[in-house]
Amino acid sequence: MNKKIKSLSSKIVFLIAAVTLVSILLIFYVFEKINKEAFYNVEMEKAQLVLSTIEPLIAVNIYLNLNDRIDQLTKQLIANPNILAVKVLQDNTLINEQKSEEFETNIDDSFIVEHAIFQPNSKKEIGSLVLTYSNKNYKELINRYTTLLIKLLFLFAIFFLVFSLYVKKLLSPLRQIARLLKSYSPDKNINIPFDHQNNEIGFISNALNNMQHSIVQYSKQQQDINKYLEEKVDEKTQELQKQLYTNALTGLPNRRSLLRDINNYNDGALLVVNIDDFKEINDFFGQAVGDRVLISFSKKLSNIITKKSNITLIHISGDEFALFFAKKPSKDQFVEFTTTLLEKVEKMIFYHENNELTLRVTIGGAYQIQEALEKADIALKSAKKQGKDFLLYDETLNVEQQYKNNMEWTKKINLAIENDKISAFFQPIFDNKTNKLVSAECLIRLIDDDSNIITPYHFLTIAKKSKLYSKLTKIMIQKSCQYFEHLDCDFSINLSVEDILDIEITEYISHNIKKYNVSKKIIFELLETEGIENYEEVSSFINEMKSLGCRIAIDDFGSGYSNFEYLLQLNIDYIKIDGSLIKNLDTDRNAQIIVETIVSFAKKLDILVIAEYVHNEAIYAKVKELNIDRSQGFFLAEPKNAITL
Repeated sequence: MNKKIKSLSSKIVFLIAAVTLVSILLIFYVFEKINKEAFYNVEMEKAQLVLSTIEPLIAVNIYLNLNDRIDQLTKQLIANPNILAVKVLQDNTLINEQKSEEFETNIDDSFIVEHAIFQPNSKKEIGSLVLTYSNKNYKELINRYTTLLIKLLFLFAIFFLVFSLYVKKLLSPLRQIARLLKSYSPDKNINIPFDHQNNEIGFISNALNNMQHSIVQYSKQQQDINKYLEEKVDEKTQELQKQLYTNALTGLPNRRSLLRDINNYNDGALLVVNIDDFKEINDFFGQAVGDRVLISFSKKLSNIITKKSNITLIHISGDEFALFFAKKPSKDQFVEFTTTLLEKVEKMIFYHENNELTLRVTIGGAYQIQEALEKADIALKSAKKQGKDFLLYDETLNVEQQYKNNMEWTKKINLAIENDKISAFFQPIFDNKTNKLVSAECLIRLIDDDSNIITPYHFLTIAKKSKLYSKLTKIMIQKSCQYFEHLDCDFSINLSVEDILDIEITEYISHNIKKYNVSKKIIFELLETEGIENYEEVSSFINEMKSLGCRIAIDDFGSGYSNFEYLLQLNIDYIKIDGSLIKNLDTDRNAQIIVETIVSFAKKLDILVIAEYVHNEAIYAKVKELNIDRSQGFFLAEPKNAITL
């Protein structure tokens, strides 16, 4: 037994020595190779850093044709002792070259680094930079590192030799523990010595001596853990319960909480408060400011009702709040409270930086607990349509008439689809320099039983509600592509975000483009006020259409949230300036400034600009003066069911 244990100790020591030797050799080889490559990469990165730093300046000067400035920059580079030579090439033609005094003597101890030059704000390659970089630092680092590594490995070998002898001494107590364990049985406790040692052997001895005690302690800990987990589960359940009935932004009860309260009470009243045009605050100042306004508004509302304990303030969603009266007041008191609430809201002032923000609200009320939220919502919508601050629900709101009107229009749209009465009309777009027709916008029209031409203003919203919108989109796509199949003229079709997000519609578009071979003629107009929230889907659609050869226009640009960064990220061919900026362009100086900015921005990105709503000669003249590329409007041509080239 003793001989075997001794032999094992000797084998471990021998193995440590052998592994140490192999490790030293491997470490030397690997570190030598890795660090040579690392030092080389460091020098390369330094060279690349120099190139990437100077490339934008060179690119700008090439773009601006400032050759003297390029010469100054290359001479500055040569001042760096590590740079032996610099070449600047434009379209594979050498336009500048500088060499240091050490170039000829150190040419063999150098490496070449090349970097592409891109046109500013573009991925277009216009040239390249070639750098001859000295590797003198690299060789010095390698020599210094190799010497240091040999010394370290020598010390490392001595350390492991001493360590192996020390390990052999440390292993001796294990032989005694092994002999004691040989006589171990489950019904007999053994006392392992060495538990006084403050090392692993002492820890092993203590662990073996206290095994039974540890098992008991472990069982107790498991019970404590189970109890702790149960408490945490209860806490999390309560937290989730609170989140379920609380608005995350304001901390007020949410819509789900309101519905629960309505179901739990037999009587009560409800006010739904909607902030008018709140989207404008988000558009102008950003959503973070909008959120702060909502939080401040909720606090001010809370202060108004704080003394009325029977009223609960609810944040339904976004810009909509509710006041639930658990104890119904008299009708006069209910109306009086609402009137006072409107007056107090009008006096509220919210601050953002140096801006004072005021809010207006529209309120819908329900004086019955049954279906209170639905009734208050109907009253709110009716108040908005009628331009009133407050309406209390009653049966005279004529909701049935609205439904009846919607049903009639739905029927008209269905019949028009069945009888092929959905037509495509075309409004020409003219080049402002040549005055020639260059494209046409395809516009949907419905022809009724009396042959009246109905514009989409009357039926498109109802078509969306009645789920007929996708059918109308398909009809316009098919008829427009078919009409222009054999015409030498570009044409554009309006698409909404709903169209782009509908896979069936996008597949139908691709099918018709290929069927009628109009990929080089068709332009898709996307609304500027839509799609930012769905950037990835919109971008994917644009890339797909571009791969087919189609072009993209942003419609109604300037009507709302004119996000220039959004245009930079998307591959846009045209910008159509909204009619609200064009209609008074000849007299409105602010509109002129905005349009000039849009045109300047578009020109730098090689995007064509189209003016919509050109309705008289003065506007047309101003559009041309501002260097807008194309024009569209009733002054030039009205939409018709055919165009003349």
